[in-house]
Amino acid sequence: MIGDATLGGTNVSTESLYAVYETETHGVAAWLVVRRLNDGLSFGGFRFSEGVSRDQVTLLACSMSWKLAAHGLPVGGAKAGVRCRPDHPQIDAILADLARAWREPLTRYAILGKDMGATDALLDCLYEHVGQPQLGIVQTRVPDCPDRIRDLTGYVRDMTGLGAVIAAEAAVGSLQGKRLLIQGAGVVGMGVAVRAAARGAVVVGLSDVDRAILSPAGLPMAQQVLAAREAGQPFSMATLAAIGGAWAPRDALLAQSADILFLAAGSHVVSGEQAQFIQAGVVVEASNFGLTDEANAVLARRGIPVVPDAISSSSSAAMTSHQLASGNRWGSAPLWDRIERSIRTAVGDGLKYATRERVPLREAYRAMYGPVLMQ
Repeated sequence: MIGDATLGGTNVSTESLYAVYETETHGVAAWLVVRRLNDGLSFGGFRFSEGVSRDQVTLLACSMSWKLAAHGLPVGGAKAGVRCRPDHPQIDAILADLARAWREPLTRYAILGKDMGATDALLDCLYEHVGQPQLGIVQTRVPDCPDRIRDLTGYVRDMTGLGAVIAAEAAVGSLQGKRLLIQGAGVVGMGVAVRAAARGAVVVGLSDVDRAILSPAGLPMAQQVLAAREAGQPFSMATLAAIGGAWAPRDALLAQSADILFLAAGSHVVSGEQAQFIQAGVVVEASNFGLTDEANAVLARRGIPVVPDAISSSSSAAMTSHQLASGNRWGSAPLWDRIERSIRTAVGDGLKYATRERVPLREAYRAMYGPVLMQ
């Protein structure tokens, strides 16, 4: 450890390539972890969850650097988390305190985007209290860069879902007619459904935190998601049930037969015991750490390939990081062409390495891209 100090109620520790800002305000704990800098910048999401912890935020910050490694590591990885719901009654005061406690990193080298529980309004509130735009750090280098991440060129809806679908396609070939299961009915799961349907896939099962809905003939998820968006209404699983889906216990989804299972819920939500029942031919982690370590081991023993989150949930981070590093100089089409090539290369070369060395794709990825993080 190089240093340890206290700044306005925030414990700050610095160690080689990362810094940890630990803050408590209004009875709520929060952390900002910067795993590394590249060209003086780091980027990661800001998570709002009653279950978030320092260890989780640190792990996610490390994961961000791994995600960006296959994309050339345009910036370093970071992450923030606050242990409360996004609708906490004192959320504005909490964000004001965090803006003061984290002012140095947020005005010098760390940029935060959306993660679980975060909204554009919450990020806008944080940066209003910081006293500079979300992309103010980049604007000191490139004055014509926009104020906010969502205004960057190439920012499109369902980015994370798009990357997960590209990764799945790289693993199994064309998705035309492929039968999909999606664990998680939030933003990422909906994005997977929309993007996969555009490639001809059929969703045969979906689950949220409470229950699952199944249909061997296929669920018209993409149409329902798009219709809800057009109407300005939230997506409803009940609508799917009304037009032909059958309700089932939540975890029954995992035991259904399918070509691909997308994990798009929370972190470490599939246990080793649950992994014993998975019947899909391939598992794609569209969320961060969808599988526990034990579940990964079980699937490896059963010969079920897993496309890890470091690859399959990297597209949104890659898009943002490329534009942060370039000052928003990438055009949308060439940027997304580069992201897709990077994902396909990571999956394709990773599967060859995994087959040759008889290791899971996750281990192959780390062996292939670890040297990038050592530079």
